[in-house]
Amino acid sequence: MSGLFGTLNTATKGLHAQQNALQTIGHNVANANTVGYTRQRVNMQADLATSIPGIGQIGTGVRISGISRVNDEYITNQLREGQAKTQTHETLSDIIGQLEAVFNEPSDTGLSNQISEVFNAWTYLASNPEQDSARTMLVQTSETFTDVINHMANSMESLHKATVTELDKSALDANSTLEQLEQLNHQIWQASVRGFTPNDLLDKQDQLLHDLSGQVDISVEKDKYNRVSVSVDNQMVLDSSSRKELAIVVGHNDEGQALFSNGDALDGDFEVGQLFVRTPGEDSNTYTQVDANQGSIKGTQLSLEVIENMQSELNEFASAFAKAVNTIHSDEGNGRDFFTLEPGNAASSIKVASELRENSSLVVSGRDMNNALSGDGSRAQAIASLQHKTLAADSAVWNYNSDDMTFDSSATGSTLFGRYNSLVTEMGIIKQQSDNMLDTQNGLMNLLTQRRESISGVDINEEVVDMIKYSSAFQANSRVLQTLSDMLDTLINRTGV
Repeated sequence: MSGLFGTLNTATKGLHAQQNALQTIGHNVANANTVGYTRQRVNMQADLATSIPGIGQIGTGVRISGISRVNDEYITNQLREGQAKTQTHETLSDIIGQLEAVFNEPSDTGLSNQISEVFNAWTYLASNPEQDSARTMLVQTSETFTDVINHMANSMESLHKATVTELDKSALDANSTLEQLEQLNHQIWQASVRGFTPNDLLDKQDQLLHDLSGQVDISVEKDKYNRVSVSVDNQMVLDSSSRKELAIVVGHNDEGQALFSNGDALDGDFEVGQLFVRTPGEDSNTYTQVDANQGSIKGTQLSLEVIENMQSELNEFASAFAKAVNTIHSDEGNGRDFFTLEPGNAASSIKVASELRENSSLVVSGRDMNNALSGDGSRAQAIASLQHKTLAADSAVWNYNSDDMTFDSSATGSTLFGRYNSLVTEMGIIKQQSDNMLDTQNGLMNLLTQRRESISGVDINEEVVDMIKYSSAFQANSRVLQTLSDMLDTLINRTGV
């Protein structure tokens, strides 16, 4: 179309284009502080020209070819991978920090101090074997020592249970995110088949994928409609037609089967905390084992391993301590044991023998098992010497000599006190490494976030500049319409017969 009406159409299209651009700018400014929002841009291009014989082609104005997201997919993928690594170390650091609080070292109330107090009490008894108060003090100090170990063991067990619960919650949260992504896939598909680009839905999709990657490392693919397919350890959990679920082994039943929080049981030798992909079925669910390499689920799994290792080492320490003291105090079973405990559960069950708690005079201080030799504190001194005695890691190979009430000095290993210190040191190293990795990862994430904001974030100053530009263009198109209105008025009302 040419002539005045063609120009009128051109100006009208210009007004609509600038108006839509201004509306998009308003949308950007309104979402300047919205987490995960990606700046949008109106793409304009010249409309198809019209051909006039003898003159050539005359432009017909502008048209909007689309509204696009200013997004760098490479940065988005890097942020997703970085989020998975960050959450791994953050979760590990947090839980190990709670485990450190259980040990409470170094402190006056920590177990290391109580170990020293117990050996000091034995040393005092060795120097004062005739004093009943020395035996009473020894029993009371030893009870404090066992109470501390019991409390530590119970606290570690509570932390273990809480960690398993948190791990299962992470899987449930991931399943909720997958369900939201499934709904988004359908909404995005509905918009895409109509020829629209659902920018805000795609922002929400990216944000959900970012959150999901924080829970478990994922692989993401998109189809031509921008629907996502998500897989964990090469196992598909979401595609355009189906969705599966993540599940965690939370315990074992009496038959040794792995239990899940939904009540399902699975045959096999699976550890608590193991991750599975659950495929719902009509009659029963199918489970496929997968490994999480990063994410809060991986961090929690690593934390469980550390907690279980600390529980095992604390049990071994309590068992070794009790065995060493009992062997000398009872002269390798010929008398009363000083400590009692349950095999396999030493840390939470170790106690001073009940008959000694009731009657501290039964504590043996000398070579004679009936304390017949007045003033003899040799046996108490032998026990006190355990503080500096090197013992093999395996107590089964200890060689006790009843004549001098000592263990074979040729054994390679560590002292009882050194064994406990090694346990605390090992945990501290894990915490420090996790903290260092977390600091490094946070620095990288800050750089990536700044990079994304520089590309996709809303810059108010830039939007104001664009607002002035499009506003001026809108006013110019309005002036064109005003001019055309005057021309039409002249043509219609001031010409003719």
